[in-house]
Amino acid sequence: MEKVIFKEKAFEYSLIGYIILLLCWNFYGLSSGNFIAFLPIAIQGILLFLIFSKNKNAKIGIKIWAIILILSHGISFLAKLLKIGLGDEINLTEILNKAIFLIIGILIYSFNEKYVELIKTEK
Repeated sequence: MEKVIFKEKAFEYSLIGYIILLLCWNFYGLSSGNFIAFLPIAIQGILLFLIFSKNKNAKIGIKIWAIILILSHGISFLAKLLKIGLGDEINLTEILNKAIFLIIGILIYSFNEKYVELIKTEK
């Protein structure tokens, strides 16, 4: 049997805290009538379950989730830069928001590769 271990506890706790914050934000969106928030709530709930249960699929789940974060925020960031290049007004708060989420996604991906590993255990 295999299970996942986090070699760096600070990364594990930071990741769990970040997912819980996003989960709270999505519950707020759901309570405001945004029913599309069900999808991220389900994904983040599954991810938290995998992490807490030390499931062997947690590393793959974190990697896929980080790739989705990188792609979505990266495309959004590039689209905003393109709009600015075409003459749209510069909204620094929006640009920084997109850049920070992109950086967080990259950090989660790289730390997942570095600090999360699968070990074989006796049942």
